[in-house]
Amino acid sequence: MMNEKILLVGDARICPQVAYVMDWQNYAMVERLSADDVSKYADHKIVICAFKRKSKKLASIKDKTLNIISLDDLCCELDKDYSFKAQAAAIEPKVPWKKLAQRVILSRGIIWLVNGVRQHLTFRRQFWLKKLPPKFMKPSELLLRVLYAAPTNIACDRLERNCLVDEAGNLWGCCTNMVRLPFGRIGNGGEDLYNSRQARIVKLSSLNRSYCLCDMRRCFYAQYTDQVNQELKPWPSNRSPLALEVAMDPSCNLKCPSCRRKFHTVNETEQNKLGAITAYLQQQGWLDQAESVTLAGMGEVFYSRNYRDLLATDCKTKTVYLLSNGTLFNQANWNLVKNKFDEINVEISVDAATPATYQKLRGWDFNQLLKNLTFISELKATGKIKYLQFIFVVQKDNYRELADFVRLSKRFKVDRVQFLRLNNWGAFTRREYRQKSLLLKNKYLTRELYTVLQDPIFNDPIVDLTAFAPYLTNSAKRYDKRHK
Repeated sequence: MMNEKILLVGDARICPQVAYVMDWQNYAMVERLSADDVSKYADHKIVICAFKRKSKKLASIKDKTLNIISLDDLCCELDKDYSFKAQAAAIEPKVPWKKLAQRVILSRGIIWLVNGVRQHLTFRRQFWLKKLPPKFMKPSELLLRVLYAAPTNIACDRLERNCLVDEAGNLWGCCTNMVRLPFGRIGNGGEDLYNSRQARIVKLSSLNRSYCLCDMRRCFYAQYTDQVNQELKPWPSNRSPLALEVAMDPSCNLKCPSCRRKFHTVNETEQNKLGAITAYLQQQGWLDQAESVTLAGMGEVFYSRNYRDLLATDCKTKTVYLLSNGTLFNQANWNLVKNKFDEINVEISVDAATPATYQKLRGWDFNQLLKNLTFISELKATGKIKYLQFIFVVQKDNYRELADFVRLSKRFKVDRVQFLRLNNWGAFTRREYRQKSLLLKNKYLTRELYTVLQDPIFNDPIVDLTAFAPYLTNSAKRYDKRHK
């Protein structure tokens, strides 16, 4: 139906968003439809971007020969393949049944099933749309939530160009703890999940600058601007992800307390699932079409058999990002990637500047790590690695070493030192996380961490404190005498 002519009637901001989700290319827009316009648009599918009660204000046309639909009809079309029972069955069993029941009843309403017959019910009030967990929302409710959301003063384009693959086969537009809903889950078929309607709704939350499907409390990619931009972003023309992040294998040679409680290597059952995910990526051609491929957002890239197999394949992408803990980054493993890509970028997660702290947080030999970092630095100096970044996750056990870590990083001639907030990946209880994160409610830092970050060394151009930007601003007003 790509050649079908569409006429959208309604608000100039709402109409293009509806067209984007429905993937309508050939469409026209008018604010109101009068009887004089009927002959002009007789061969169009007319979509009134309002519900039936309000649609008469936009188009009071009595000609029944016209193909006119409203948002009510559009919601029915979006939800035609939705199954409440299938969605409830897919919920993780770790959720206590009482809490699960409350959330399901809240999200679907007590009148969802009447005498076993499914009825169409879409929540329309903004109050409920904001309260419902996105994972329990129907496609129509997700669309309405995004359409109703107001623009913000945030700038970020990750949802529009990225695709992250996790161990369960879910496709995400960003990190799994930062965006509340995936694009879809890889199944037995070869469907294009990146351009599915759910994926387009998720991407629309970025294109309309609302970011209403993102958890901004955890996000460290967003850039905050001085004013709210009401204009819509240009629709992305890419039909496949420009940046592919593969985070499907949790296998790692370390058991960092901030990540996991024990060592993990995939078993045979898990390996079969990961093999199906790899086959899907190859079938879609994303490993060849993407401008960049990132390995690995989960696990250790040189320890996982799956990541090593991907590096061994004839991947045609020109740019690769290697995310590693550095413990296995030696000459033997470097031979897997050298001369295979036009551009190799490396990010090493360290989290310490002293042997004692590294042993506590990573459980490995710090001196051996320094030897590997020296090897990596030499590759950078000779141009074999284009970009080198060190990552430091700030927490209670290492925050006193932040300045020393900058000095250590400068020894190895890194391009950037990125400091990140601690996230709870399931390794901490809520109480443990609050104690270790050094973040207070209302986006404040503890006084101890704020004091450490006042060192002039953090003004160095290589230092990236973007993840703490709103916290630093709020904390300055709270602690700095100049703001009192």
